[in-house]
Amino acid sequence: MSSSAAALKAYRSALRATRIAFDGDISTLTAARNQIRAGMRAKEYEGKTQEQRIEHLSQVAAFLRKNIVQGKRKDGNRYALNIHKDTELGDNDSIKKKRSTLGNPSGAGMGGCCGKSIMKEKTT
Repeated sequence: MSSSAAALKAYRSALRATRIAFDGDISTLTAARNQIRAGMRAKEYEGKTQEQRIEHLSQVAAFLRKNIVQGKRKDGNRYALNIHKDTELGDNDSIKKKRSTLGNPSGAGMGGCCGKSIMKEKTT
């Protein structure tokens, strides 16, 4: 595939990703598309090869498609999330761990909130 065809493919993929991520929100969709256009012309790309630019645009498209979920307020404090087939859903292993073992690779409890009891021991 020629580099111009690859660039066009990456650009179209990025535009499709914005449509998926920001469906129904015209102002955000327009802003995202304008940002993609402006970003590809930005001075930060001077000195970058066309392949590097294409790769960056492909990564942006993948990020938008997998990691951006738009929420819309339903009523009060309730939101509806636009989760689609490409949305990356984590397994939340870190949330499932006991709070006392977070941040401590040995798994030993730190005692108290944020290691407060350890801090007391060191200062006394």
